[in-house]
Amino acid sequence: MKITLRQIDAFQTLITSGTVTKTASILGTSQPAVSRLLSDLEKTAGFKLFKRSGRKLEPTFEARLFFEEVA
Repeated sequence: MKITLRQIDAFQTLITSGTVTKTASILGTSQPAVSRLLSDLEKTAGFKLFKRSGRKLEPTFEARLFFEEVA
């Protein structure tokens, strides 16, 4: 499976917005769609991108490195 631009867009938006709800609103899509994009991206990348902190998702160390590469 290849990484898609839509997955990268969802990832970058979540890094900056902090919540799936805000990300979905910004991208004009649903929360489940954003969650699916991120789940698929994690599977393709081979590492976890976020850890839950209440309602917010905190990027992992690997996610921060990945963000620097795709930003």
